[in-house]
Amino acid sequence: MKKLEFINESMSTIPIMIDDIKQYKGFDMTRCTYFSIDSDIPAGEWILRLKDLEIPFYLIGLSGIITEPIGDKAEFDSPHLIDEIFKTIEESPELFVDINDIWLPNFMFKGFPHVRGSVFRTKEKLFAEAIRFREDKIPTEKFEKSCRELKDYLFYSKKETQSFKDWATHQINTAIETYPKNPELALKWREEKK
Repeated sequence: MKKLEFINESMSTIPIMIDDIKQYKGFDMTRCTYFSIDSDIPAGEWILRLKDLEIPFYLIGLSGIITEPIGDKAEFDSPHLIDEIFKTIEESPELFVDINDIWLPNFMFKGFPHVRGSVFRTKEKLFAEAIRFREDKIPTEKFEKSCRELKDYLFYSKKETQSFKDWATHQINTAIETYPKNPELALKWREEKK
């Protein structure tokens, strides 16, 4: 049986990665990605632990944000930890790792490396506001006001920035090595400019 445990404590911080930066009049925002554990097929034999009770249930859908590696570390301080959690999740046939995004105003990143690939950690309250904005539940002005109030809820993560950069480089190199060797089958590709 697979278990889900509901822990009624404050959520740890959530790692987000800069994906794109927009600087348009009326839309001065940074798109940040985050990883989640998802399931889109029904699956039996799950147990939900709530306080001291274990409740068997049939899973119909699941989406949960990945906040930290497996084990006792609070951050992904090596590419190995990223690989480990992704492989562990995807070993279960009904689960997969998905990538999602939120938007944050560019002013949130002032004084930090505001470039694609930089990893930040955000506290739950700021993340929840960004989700509400992403889902059109609050207007831009209200969201930006909340972000100004919660500016201290965003932290740059230098170690994780390097870990995810190294992990991504390894993923690309592995894909290139395993790509079909027959030139007639290969798709055209180009290196990203630095």
